[in-house]
Amino acid sequence: MYDYYDSNEVISVLEELKTKKALPNGSFKKLLESTYYFLQTKSENKNLYNLSLSVICHTAEYLPEDKLLEDLLFECISASRVFLYRDMLESKFPEISNKPSIYENFARAFYTMDTTTTLTKEQKELFNFFQENRRIVVSAPTSFGKSRIITEIINHNNYSNIAIVLPTIALLSETFIRFRKDNLIFQKYNIVNTLQQPLRDHHNLLIFTPEKIDTFMDENPKFPIDFFVMDEIYKIQDDGERSKIFTNALYRLTKKKSDFYLIGPYFDKFSEKFLEYNNAKFIKFDAEVVQKDFIDLTEFDKKEKVTVGNVEIKNGGKETNLKNILKGSDEQALVYVGDKRGVESKAKWIAKHEEDVKDKSGLIAYLETTFSKDWSLVECLKKGVAFHHAGIPKFIQIEIVDTFNKSNGDINTIVCSPTLIEGVNTAAKQVIIFDNAKGIDLLTDFDVKNINGRAGRFLQHFIGRSISLIKLPKEDGEKIIEFSFYDKPLDNEDVIQVNREDLKDKNLERRNELEGYLQRESVPLALIKSNKFIPVSSQINLINHFRKNSFFFEEFQFLTQPNKEQFEKILRLIHEFLFVKKYKEDKSFLISDIIFNAKGYVYFNLSLKQIIEQQRRKSIDAKIRTALTLITRYFEFALPRYLMVFQNLFNFVCEEMDQPLKKINLELLIIKLEYGVTESHEIALKEAGLPNIIVKTIGDKFKGCKDINDIRALYLDNPELIKSLHPYEQQIFTKHI
Repeated sequence: MYDYYDSNEVISVLEELKTKKALPNGSFKKLLESTYYFLQTKSENKNLYNLSLSVICHTAEYLPEDKLLEDLLFECISASRVFLYRDMLESKFPEISNKPSIYENFARAFYTMDTTTTLTKEQKELFNFFQENRRIVVSAPTSFGKSRIITEIINHNNYSNIAIVLPTIALLSETFIRFRKDNLIFQKYNIVNTLQQPLRDHHNLLIFTPEKIDTFMDENPKFPIDFFVMDEIYKIQDDGERSKIFTNALYRLTKKKSDFYLIGPYFDKFSEKFLEYNNAKFIKFDAEVVQKDFIDLTEFDKKEKVTVGNVEIKNGGKETNLKNILKGSDEQALVYVGDKRGVESKAKWIAKHEEDVKDKSGLIAYLETTFSKDWSLVECLKKGVAFHHAGIPKFIQIEIVDTFNKSNGDINTIVCSPTLIEGVNTAAKQVIIFDNAKGIDLLTDFDVKNINGRAGRFLQHFIGRSISLIKLPKEDGEKIIEFSFYDKPLDNEDVIQVNREDLKDKNLERRNELEGYLQRESVPLALIKSNKFIPVSSQINLINHFRKNSFFFEEFQFLTQPNKEQFEKILRLIHEFLFVKKYKEDKSFLISDIIFNAKGYVYFNLSLKQIIEQQRRKSIDAKIRTALTLITRYFEFALPRYLMVFQNLFNFVCEEMDQPLKKINLELLIIKLEYGVTESHEIALKEAGLPNIIVKTIGDKFKGCKDINDIRALYLDNPELIKSLHPYEQQIFTKHI
């Protein structure tokens, strides 16, 4: 006897559906009737609600042609309050004819905002929760649609200045383009995504990385921010070296006393002290609007037949399984590999087993012209395969994802490292996990959840699929995000960034000891604090090195920027005194290699292609990987930071020795390294997301423009200005500008 009220029986039938991809019509009917009962009577039970969504999604995926079942499914969708399922179903099956009832239209209207956006049941709950509390931290699955709520919060509140803080350039670019297309936001706000843009007296919407928002607050300490968002909030503790930057940016933003919306996936609790200090609330959602099917091939016997989506394979080794899954399926896939070299080699291996595809987007032809015909990425793209990791230019990363998401057949598979898995939205139906590591570290249960969450995309898929080819960690208890400034013993570099009134016990003791140490060394606290997260002892050692040589400043005098010999001496001092262990022991980049390449970049204006060609590596892949890592890790990030510290410490000792005229200004050098260009209009183009190869080609056309707004106005008035660009580059320009 089938019990409509027994969730265990529903789970059993649902598992049968997942396995067989079909059920007798009678079983479908009972499954949907039970689901309707749960949604009508027990929708507040989170487990039953998620089970109901799973039934809806799997029934929609494998729906037989039957009018009664179709009607039942639509009734369940209406009861679930995920009305967009109806839109997805009607799009997938145009032949289905089921007009919504008056009751459903009434209910849908309740979940449709006056901006015409229809929210899901839980999105509406989240929106209301924010409106009631104003400072919230949210944990919700990747497919939840947390970013949709940002738009609704902005459009339903009269905030003057807003900051959106995003962890990656790709997310920044995606968000900027989305807001620019939103007429309500675009008409009301000055959308700012570069530090060079002018600010209005009010109604500015800043879209920055944590590094950029930190710099912005340094340059505009009194700028009021009424509301801020920080996405992928777990990175305040789970992003290595950048975690300190994320934490500091969040701390400084909370001191603005503004409303906030902090979001991320799959964590269970957030720092109680942070919530208490900021009078904030935490809310967690578990329901997956895109349901996930998990297949662990390590749990099957060798040679056992396993159904993976619409493919049946004979279980074998990792590579055999990977090849068979991809070869038998036309569904788009992300293949997770833990490190750059592994990503490239696996993509090349997959490409060998694929057929040629047409270059409909033009990306292949562009990369052949711009980089090299022999680059493995080019060869892989010709087979519909791409690879994606941090060593690829950011604009190429964005183009790969955009091309993949267009579903035009150009790219069907992306082999990726953690850079794509964390926070970037793709159209991948399935995720295949090939490695159980992230760099040199093993994946955690949280990492696995985050990877699994990338399978399937709402409004495109009812079900995403995650396939594990290797043993992965299981549940390892609650995932708690701590806020180190309040929750942990702090080192000198952290404790100096926290206001004294927020320090307690041992952290306050450490601060007192540090202030005593600096007083004995006759070094002001403000100087050390301004050089964020550079070890205090390293800074003191360099100061004392200058102090020991009464005429240290003589060999560093210049007019606009140091000459090549002075630049080398500065870099060697930075390497000796300031480099942290990570950079000092980086065997891939000896200081002599960094100096050689940096000189070419700064003094000879070498192009990316020339930098690639001069790398002492055998293969073109290794040359490109090395050159791009050198630029992104050292030129654009580490060296500008260290050069600014060097300048600050050097000038402090000059003042101390009563030699103010001997102070140096490395700003031009820093700008050249960070941006690859020095003119204000070129920097504006670069900060808008354009690569140097484009900026240098058409930069002169925009000479005299003060900021990106001037550039946009000039381009819209005369689109012919970019005709000298490659056709594919013109697409990139219009997308970002």
